[in-house]
Amino acid sequence: AKDIEGALVSIEPGTGFIRAFVGGKDFKSNQFNRATQALRSPGSTFKLLIYASALSNGFTPETKFFDLPKCWKDYCPKNFNNKYLGNISLTKAFTSSSNIVAVELLNQLGVEKVLDTATSLGVAKNEKPESYLSLAVGAYGETLMNMTSAYAAVANRGIYNSPNPIKKIIGPHNKVIWSYDLNKKNQVLSQKVADNLNLMLVESVKNGTGNAAFLPGRPIAGKTGTSDGNRDLWFIGSLPQLTTGVWFGNDKNNKTVLNSGNAAWVWKKYINKIEKDLEVKSFPLPTKL
Repeated sequence: AKDIEGALVSIEPGTGFIRAFVGGKDFKSNQFNRATQALRSPGSTFKLLIYASALSNGFTPETKFFDLPKCWKDYCPKNFNNKYLGNISLTKAFTSSSNIVAVELLNQLGVEKVLDTATSLGVAKNEKPESYLSLAVGAYGETLMNMTSAYAAVANRGIYNSPNPIKKIIGPHNKVIWSYDLNKKNQVLSQKVADNLNLMLVESVKNGTGNAAFLPGRPIAGKTGTSDGNRDLWFIGSLPQLTTGVWFGNDKNNKTVLNSGNAAWVWKKYINKIEKDLEVKSFPLPTKL
């Protein structure tokens, strides 16, 4: 795995401030920034945006769907390892990262509704995705920075802050020339919807695909993502006060031997190093939709 590259971004949900970011293994040998410049397939991390759109448009976490093999005309997606769970709730579908239910949701909502939600969360603005159902499994290019800021908005109870590395610029005589406006409240998802999504994300780490990031005694809201052939491996996870995205892959987009569990594991190693500075907080319990 020596040619595997990686990137990491940490964003404070409440402010949008970028607290840490790594654009690759070695800046001396390659200055390409994989956190902000690489457009990579977000895989299943994109599902959060579909579920956000669904919960904003009348579906609830208890709404039932059939997780069984299905074709939409000639598009026949499969679940990972060909595992299907039958009649399940949206929460269970999210936790198990069902591709079938994600495509069904996208089909019922329509691509435009999902893209409206995505763009309000700062995603799908660099490159407008094609209107294909494969968008449900992340079939387009996105940056780690944009995906992480979308997850940060969900952690921030639906308030989106655009990611920013600079708090203020001070000129001569300590005069503030520019400062980041922290009073802008851009509520793009209702608090109710965001709180329900956070519960789904917590469930995904506790009992689902994000289990490698589990930390006992700390609520973590996160989701893995893998693109075709394990070319892109993602984990984006939040503590209430910090959202961190991790990505691995090859610059040439060839297959890897790793899986998204590796990204979740690295996320955990990183959080283990800094968690002493972050008090243990819980996400607010959601009210029913």
